[in-house]
Amino acid sequence: MTNTGQRFSLINLGCPKNTVDSEGMLGSLALAGFEFAEDPAAADVCLVNTCGFLDASRREAAGVLAELAAQRGRKGRPLLVATGCLVERIGGAPELDDFLKAADARVGFADYPRLPDLCRRLLEGKAAPSAAGGYGGKTLPTRYLDWLSQPRMRIGSAATAYLKIGEGCSNCCAYCSIPLIRGRRTSRAPEAILKEARELLAAGAKELVLIAQDTTAYGLDFAGQPQLAELLTELTKIPGEFWLRMMYAHPKHLSDAVLEALSADARICPYLDLPLQHVNEKMLKRMGRGYGRARVDEVLEQIDRRLPGAALRTTFIVGHPGEGEREFNELLEFVEAGRFDHMGVFCWSPEPGTVSAGMADRVAPAAAAERRDRLMAAQAQASAARLRARKGETTRVLLERREKDGWHGRTPWQAPEVDGETVLENAGRGVQAGDFVRAKIVRTRQYDCWARRPKS
Repeated sequence: MTNTGQRFSLINLGCPKNTVDSEGMLGSLALAGFEFAEDPAAADVCLVNTCGFLDASRREAAGVLAELAAQRGRKGRPLLVATGCLVERIGGAPELDDFLKAADARVGFADYPRLPDLCRRLLEGKAAPSAAGGYGGKTLPTRYLDWLSQPRMRIGSAATAYLKIGEGCSNCCAYCSIPLIRGRRTSRAPEAILKEARELLAAGAKELVLIAQDTTAYGLDFAGQPQLAELLTELTKIPGEFWLRMMYAHPKHLSDAVLEALSADARICPYLDLPLQHVNEKMLKRMGRGYGRARVDEVLEQIDRRLPGAALRTTFIVGHPGEGEREFNELLEFVEAGRFDHMGVFCWSPEPGTVSAGMADRVAPAAAAERRDRLMAAQAQASAARLRARKGETTRVLLERREKDGWHGRTPWQAPEVDGETVLENAGRGVQAGDFVRAKIVRTRQYDCWARRPKS
């Protein structure tokens, strides 16, 4: 590795799937001889890994780029390189181009392997073109999937690493632009996933979080049927003390085989992220979810039977065209029943190129926001009640960082970034980030817990 004398910085926006890409960018630039600068103002080039899924995320990216551009010094540094979903989104929806007007260059997924060279060219005052136009109807190129296997420079918690098992989505829900951005479902080869899992664990990770746009559909593209259960079984053959956690389990593809695999090894967290999006029959049909209310009830019964006591997370969309008070009230009553430990809610926005964007019967944004707030208020009560029920329970806590009030970590029922935390009040000496400790839950609030280690 030769030092280029150039410094780079990176700002990561969006979901965990972006985090994996950002870590790959950091790793590739560092290996190419660029020096990392934590402060973007001290960098020669700053990468902004964008999200383009919703209008709010596009506005966030535009704001970050504009702020960085306004802070440039006399030499015009840092030069700004936009990467990620918004770059691809604009390639297929040019009406959104103004969101990236402050960027000096844009790099799409297919050119991530060329990123160091593109940055060099940009710093030399040369054009750094990158093909980006979205992948609607196609799959991401093999070179991007190969690039995912290169060394990553981890960001965030040293104890937790995201493990991407696939890219893209073939569900084509009416409201969703992901297939237009990241293309059709493409699963990574099991061998590549297992190799990366071993490398992440060897580097110190204590929790591997499996992610994809639809984890339960893993393997459909290369085997004709889902292979997630088989992948989980292979991952559990890796020796050592660590956690496995699965996110983004589409209800349509969740099977008894997957649930049995989840329950077969104590290192797999009894936790499921099940994005339902709605529960009303009419709304599920309009959203193009591929299942109805009967499947919602069936999958919850399936989980109770195969994985009793599992913590559940879900997401919902309110304000989708056609959602009246009757449809929303059914959803509200479902949430008030207190079935879920964690929940997120999004207000629908008309995404260019999606089926929903052309639908009539739109809901006023103010009404959608009010519904979101009502739903979150109901879930806050449910989350608090479900955590209260865990008071007195002894569990394992994965320690992540030390603060004034004690060590902060997570239990098996708390996923990184999106759920609450657990504060260990009496960790004692000799513990460090990445340690698993047994502790008793002594106090809870809506989303967070406090725990203490036994005296003996």
